[in-house]
Amino acid sequence: MSQKFKIIFLFTLFIFALFITTNIITEKNLQEDGWYSIAIMYFFSFSFFQTSILEKSFNKRAAFVKSHLFLTGIKMFLSAVFIIIYGLIKGDHVDMFFFIWFFVLYLLYTFLLAWLFYKKS
Repeated sequence: MSQKFKIIFLFTLFIFALFITTNIITEKNLQEDGWYSIAIMYFFSFSFFQTSILEKSFNKRAAFVKSHLFLTGIKMFLSAVFIIIYGLIKGDHVDMFFFIWFFVLYLLYTFLLAWLFYKKS
C-alpha cells in the first residue's frame, strides 16, 4: 500500500468524521438519503484511481501531464454527471447545501492530489 493511498484514506476518514460531527451539531439530518456519503465515496474512489494511474507515469513528465489532464477532464465530466443524476432523482426536493458540499469536496480532493504529487517536484 503506497503512502499516497494511506494519506487519501486518512483524509477520507477525517472528512467522514467532519460530516458526522456536522450531522450531530446541526438539526438537519444530512444522512437521510445517503447522497452526502456517496459523494465522499465517489471522490475517494476516483482519487485512488487517479493516484494509481499517475504514480505509473510520474517519472515520465510528458506522459504524467497528459494523464493528469485527461483524468482531470474525466473527473469534471463524472462530477457533472453525478450532480445531474442527483438533480434528476431528487426533483423538487433538491438540497442546495449538497451542491456546496459537493463543490467543497471537489476542491479538497483536488488540492490533496496536487499536494501529493507536486510536493516533491
